[in-house]
Amino acid sequence: MNDHNLEMTAVERCNAYKCTAGEGLFGVGMGFFSSVSVLPLLLLSLGASEVQIGLLGSLFWAGWLLLQPLGLFLFGRRVRTKRLLVPWSLGFAGPTYLSIGLIVCLLAPSHRELCVVGVLGVLAVRVIGGGMTIPFWWDWQAMVFRREIRGRAIGMLAAASPLGTALAALAAGKVVESFRFPGNYVLLSVVSFVFIVVALGVYWLVREPESMSAPHPPTPASHLLTRFRESLRERNFRSYLVGRLLMTLGSGATAFYALFFVSGDGGGLTAGAVIMLSALLPIAQCLVSYPLGLLGDRAGHKIGVVLGAVCQVAAILTAWLWSGPLACATTFALVGAASGASWVSHVNMLFETCPHGSRTAHITLSNIVLAPALWTVPVLTGWLISHIGLRSGIGLTLLPTVLGIAWLALVVQEPREVELTRQRRAAIDGQARGETAS
Repeated sequence: MNDHNLEMTAVERCNAYKCTAGEGLFGVGMGFFSSVSVLPLLLLSLGASEVQIGLLGSLFWAGWLLLQPLGLFLFGRRVRTKRLLVPWSLGFAGPTYLSIGLIVCLLAPSHRELCVVGVLGVLAVRVIGGGMTIPFWWDWQAMVFRREIRGRAIGMLAAASPLGTALAALAAGKVVESFRFPGNYVLLSVVSFVFIVVALGVYWLVREPESMSAPHPPTPASHLLTRFRESLRERNFRSYLVGRLLMTLGSGATAFYALFFVSGDGGGLTAGAVIMLSALLPIAQCLVSYPLGLLGDRAGHKIGVVLGAVCQVAAILTAWLWSGPLACATTFALVGAASGASWVSHVNMLFETCPHGSRTAHITLSNIVLAPALWTVPVLTGWLISHIGLRSGIGLTLLPTVLGIAWLALVVQEPREVELTRQRRAAIDGQARGETAS
């Protein structure tokens, strides 16, 4: 690869800094209501069941995917720039967090069961509605940044967001311990809203390429189905989806790590301590994201995918075999490293396994395939834990995760190698036809 192409232009560098700042501030806003620590512990304080907490995990893993096909039809013919994406995200992120604070303030003291239902309902609106534009956000990033520098640019974003989340988790832990319930969670909702508004304001400042302003042609159903079929005919993409499904089947424990470490089996840590230790999740994600992007730009993104899968197994083993503050810290750090790979390496794998010109259709298809598992795995894990206990339930998630590592490492090919093989075959075929003609 030409070293000159690996250098960012001044505009690309400025855009990368703006996107990094925006993503970092958005991470702060999300971190004050972290789905792996603050929200599970809020629900636990309200008396939620394991299945309801599992439903929370399902929302944050699969809810984003539910209406993405509808989003393709709604926005397929519109100019999909920041003028669409920023207001849409603001409309579903900001008001919902304020609503959670209001629901907790009004219902937590005397109607806790209704409060649980209200919090989950508002989160469903936030996640499902906001998720409709996620393929367009990813495609937007792919258009703002060239392939040669995209891994590093997305690595910067993927590092900034968890760094913001880590800072927010540390602050949230102090707030939860320093203020009385439910006022502590109400305060978190207000602060979250402020940071999300500022973050999206920074994204508004990104300078988009002029080519992005051109209207997109309508997306008829027949065209979308054709793109889906083209994607599924790609053998390496099918293999990659199988690996992702196996890893998803093994990811159900993530929603229960916070609950495990406040339980007696996990060491009986306080809620505030677990929230503050959970800051290691986004810190680890921050530390690995840019190196994974740099490695992917130079050597391909499959290696990052496999490394992330190894970290997921290590996190499960740590929680299953040990307890106490050190085990809690290590588990969250390993989950963070796996999350970094999920953002940087998996997103770029999706970009590079696309066999046609519609990345949004390719991304949406991937999410449609993964959605049923993402919805059911956390809930089923919660049901399993309610019958056999937290430690045993976490341990059982090892089985599909180990299978997933083996599949990703041995069966899935690096997309760039597949592309080079095709180019070589095309060149050989072209040479053969030329010799035949002569």
